[in-house]
Amino acid sequence: MTQLTRVELRRILSRKIVHLSVLAILAVSALVFWGLWQSVQPLSAFEDRARADFEMAHEDWESQQEFNDEEFISQCLEDQEAERERTGDATLDFGCEWPEPTFEEMLASYGPPSMVDLYTMNLQQTGTLVFFLVLLGGSTATAAELAHRTLGTWLTFEPRRDRVFGSKVLASGLVAIPITALFLALILGGIPLIFRMRGVDDAVTAAQWADLGWMSARIVLLAVFLGMVGAAAGLLLRHTGAVLGIVIGYMLVAENMVRALFPDWAKYLLSENLIAWVNDGHEMHTWVCDEGFEGNCREVITRISLEQGALVIGVVGAVIILASWLVFRRRDVN
Repeated sequence: MTQLTRVELRRILSRKIVHLSVLAILAVSALVFWGLWQSVQPLSAFEDRARADFEMAHEDWESQQEFNDEEFISQCLEDQEAERERTGDATLDFGCEWPEPTFEEMLASYGPPSMVDLYTMNLQQTGTLVFFLVLLGGSTATAAELAHRTLGTWLTFEPRRDRVFGSKVLASGLVAIPITALFLALILGGIPLIFRMRGVDDAVTAAQWADLGWMSARIVLLAVFLGMVGAAAGLLLRHTGAVLGIVIGYMLVAENMVRALFPDWAKYLLSENLIAWVNDGHEMHTWVCDEGFEGNCREVITRISLEQGALVIGVVGAVIILASWLVFRRRDVN
């Protein structure tokens, strides 16, 4: 790491946006843990509610028995098999047979989500905040210098613009590491703590820990890359508001337009490929109708691989960084 990059790191770490990012992560994590505290409870806490639901479900089951004679069930099973052959879906279920509900099954349905499911869900959903913060932090770190006209002074001491550009982009990416590490430490350490405090037993296998470890590594890599892209975008557009306007406009307008007008292109959207990168692959579920909404409709599953997610995000980010570098080399910073 060059001396120029170390100086840039100290400058960025002293900015309020980094401190506010840490506070935002702490606040959101507190809300996440409060929600988990409400949902993660031992089964004994749900016995009264489960018994009331069981009695209601059992009454419904008894009332349906007079209609579910052998002839009705036989005809229903024949229709179900015919529909399975027609559609090719062997999992299709018409609910012809309704087994008698039991209290144990009803109580088990109230159990908290598994620990690994909570890990995956919160790493993905809360990680989106981290990605936004590092992108914002990177853009404001460079755009603020242009807005306050301090970059010209910086170039007076170091006139080689390639080195200046590289140090600012690299430093913004490196700052994302401690921010992301704080987020991962809170999520990975807080969830088992809540399970222990609530007296709920659950375990994560070695294979699941390995998957979570790779997922965490991908989150860190993406956060570093987005920090670098944010810094390059700030130098390119010269204003943090412009960067945020483009990002928000793309997410709220452009992506919705593509989904509505060009559904076949949805697999190339940044949001879908970001999920594919974080989750090691992603499936998009859409409904396609033959004759508008009045025709026969079927579900279409589009799979996006980890490699495609990396390629799409990498190409878009590389184009932004390259364009910013070319403009920075030639543009008058004053």
